[in-house]
This record gives sequence, structure tokens and C-alpha cells, in this order.
Amino acid sequence: MKFNKLTFCLLATSAVLSFSACKSGLSDDKLEEKIENALTGRKTIDVEVEKGKVILSGTVASEEEKQQIESIAKTAGDKDVKSIQNDIVVSAPVATTPAPITVSNNDATLGAAVNTFMKDFPSVQASVKDGIISVTGTLEQAKIVTLKQGLDNLNPKKVDLSGIVVKK
Repeated sequence: MKFNKLTFCLLATSAVLSFSACKSGLSDDKLEEKIENALTGRKTIDVEVEKGKVILSGTVASEEEKQQIESIAKTAGDKDVKSIQNDIVVSAPVATTPAPITVSNNDATLGAAVNTFMKDFPSVQASVKDGIISVTGTLEQAKIVTLKQGLDNLNPKKVDLSGIVVKK
């Protein structure tokens, strides 16, 4: 009988020890710290861990970055992560306003730029007055678009092509 009781005690003790050995995972605080260390440099991300469940929150610029952060958290937590709740928000990119176009108000400066540009168009003449470029002469239809775009790039108040006769 004593042998059976001794055997039973040994078996019970081993079962208790084996159950406690299986539970040897990281605490929530340690797991949270481990994931935060893996996400170093991502200041817009918050990590919380509760009973092995990881909750990610914050903002990122793209869906790819959101998925990458979740993957990093899974890898860092390895077997200690029971689940991940990814509450990270993908924010719309901040629209950058283009620099305002400055209209050239100095007729002398604008006139010099127009004269330089017009060398490629010997059949037309241009004059500048009050920031408006007026063009006269004869020009092929195919070259009018190029002329207009080039003059527009000089940022005048207006380009007046009404004095051009279209050559066929």
C-alpha cells in the first residue's frame, strides 16, 4: 500500500511540475517591452498587451506599413502572442501645396526672357506691356502650342495670341 501512495504522490508532483513548466511564457509587461523594442523608431505606434493579446494602435502612412508593423509584432512576440488586434489607422498623406506661381510684373525682365525664347520663332514678333505678352505674325498650326506653352512658362499675366495668322 505504501508503494501505491508513494507512487501516487510522485505522479501528482510530476503533473504539477509539468503544468507549471508549460506555463513558462513571458509576462504581459515583458511581451509588451519586447514588441516595443522591435518597433523602435516608430513613435506613432502604441502597444498594449493583455493576457497575451497584443493591441496595436496609432497612425501610419500606408497599408503596407500597417501590415509590416503587425508582422514585426508577431515575430517579436513569437509563441507568447495569443492574438493581435491591429487598430492602426492609415492616415491620408498630407497634401503639399505647390509653391505659388509668381507672375512677372517687371516688363523689362519679362521682355528679355521673351526675346530669348522668340529666337526659335523668327516669323512672329512679341511685345510686353503691363505683364501681358502680345504676339503677332504668321506661324504654322503645329508650332502654336509650343509657342503658347513656352510663353506661359515665363509666367506673364496673360499671353495674347490674337495677332497670329495661322499658316496652312
